[in-house]
Amino acid sequence: MGETNESSAALAQERFELLAKATHDAVWDWNLITNEVWWNEGFLTLFGYPAGSTIDGADFWIDKIHPADQQRIHNSIYQTINSGQTNWSDEYRFRKADGSYAYVHDRGYTLFQDGKAVRMVGAMQDISQQVTALARQQQAEQLKFVTDSSFTAIGLYSIVRDPLTGDVIDLRYELVNQMAERMTGKTSEELVGNTMLTIFPGIGLSGVWLQYKELAQTGIPLRYQNHYVYEGYDLWYEVQGIRNGEWVVLSFLDITELKKTQLQFETLNQDLLRSNENLQQFAYIASHDLQEPLRKIQSFGDILKSNFSDELGKGVDYLERMQAAAARMSILIKDLLNYSRLSTYHDKLAAVSLSTVVARVIDDLDLSIQETKAIIETDALPTILGDESQLQQLFQNLLSNALKFHKPNVTPFIRVTSQKIAATDLPPTIKPAQWSSAYYRIRISDNGIGFDEQYLNRIFQAFQRLHTRSQYAGTGIGLAICEKVAKNHGGDITAFSHPGEGATFEIYLPVA
Repeated sequence: MGETNESSAALAQERFELLAKATHDAVWDWNLITNEVWWNEGFLTLFGYPAGSTIDGADFWIDKIHPADQQRIHNSIYQTINSGQTNWSDEYRFRKADGSYAYVHDRGYTLFQDGKAVRMVGAMQDISQQVTALARQQQAEQLKFVTDSSFTAIGLYSIVRDPLTGDVIDLRYELVNQMAERMTGKTSEELVGNTMLTIFPGIGLSGVWLQYKELAQTGIPLRYQNHYVYEGYDLWYEVQGIRNGEWVVLSFLDITELKKTQLQFETLNQDLLRSNENLQQFAYIASHDLQEPLRKIQSFGDILKSNFSDELGKGVDYLERMQAAAARMSILIKDLLNYSRLSTYHDKLAAVSLSTVVARVIDDLDLSIQETKAIIETDALPTILGDESQLQQLFQNLLSNALKFHKPNVTPFIRVTSQKIAATDLPPTIKPAQWSSAYYRIRISDNGIGFDEQYLNRIFQAFQRLHTRSQYAGTGIGLAICEKVAKNHGGDITAFSHPGEGATFEIYLPVA
């Protein structure tokens, strides 16, 4: 009886090994007691190992599993064995003889004796081609999803070359997104597989095709804007193209609305330039024509006072009032002209030393400084890119205001300081006209009469005054000019004060 069982087992093993030789799969037989593994010749052929190679133990098999898959496969097999299940299968990466990895589908059947797993037999199948094909399909689906979500028309083309010369003769559609279908008016079925010159033969006579051909021939990236007017279409689009090997990608972005807006803006800008030129001419003519009669009023008034003061009697007082009004009108016209010129400012930037500007302003204010016995202290000030005449106006107005609004019987004290600060340290109320990583903060502080900060927004508006003309002379335009100059130079201006405690003006100018 024992001999019969042994002969039956030997016969079964012989049949198993015979079948293993007949299959293309890698068949294995794992003795779970001795940890020995038998492999068929198909394993050696499938994974590139030399015929007759000796493979010892299950450790060889485990070592060839991709490190990222080893623990998962180990747990999967022993979970099957320990749970008493007979069938196991999984997929993983297996290292071939050349060091590359194959995707395999592995399956095994466990044999039990007296409830103990003693043997597992199975087969491995190389499924690399199926996995790669699936991955490519998924990538293609993902790519199509992404491209179809784009507002840009995108086309992928293969390069068609002359078989004899190798010159580029056409581009074949390989993939198009939905926007490309809309832009061309053709479906992907009509485009894909066909060449550009077959679908659009007229393009071969245009300069556009020459640009596509040069891109395909040289690989130099392509970018340009094109105005397309054809069969009722009137479109602007921006084209970008790249080549990768024997593939070309072209993208077409519809910029028609943007172009229309730009053209409208250019028209408006031209109108604005003409308007500014007319305004400049008007301002010059108006200032000249208005100043002339004012000068005559003052001149004739002087003659009347000089030659007929006795005859005029009390009329001299009215005459002097008339002259004072004419003088104020003359100053107002000058300030308005200056303000209008700032409003039509164009960049004329040059390196300007603020120390030199302030020194010149102090020299111009010498008479007022002597009359008030003012003390002015200045730190070293930076050099910035700007318009020197405008910056002189800025400091002229601020320093003359500090002198004008001094306390009675108190010596005016004015201090000008400078500090470089980071953009992150700007006060929340400061909104520079130009972004910079750093700014110069120029402070002009005085010990004058000050003002109530609730009127801060008013003081930088034209014609806004906190005092009557009888108290302090002026047109109410000076600080509006200061703000305009600061904005023209990419900066901003603010002030801090309390009544009777002086005032501090802070100018913020971007560091070049």
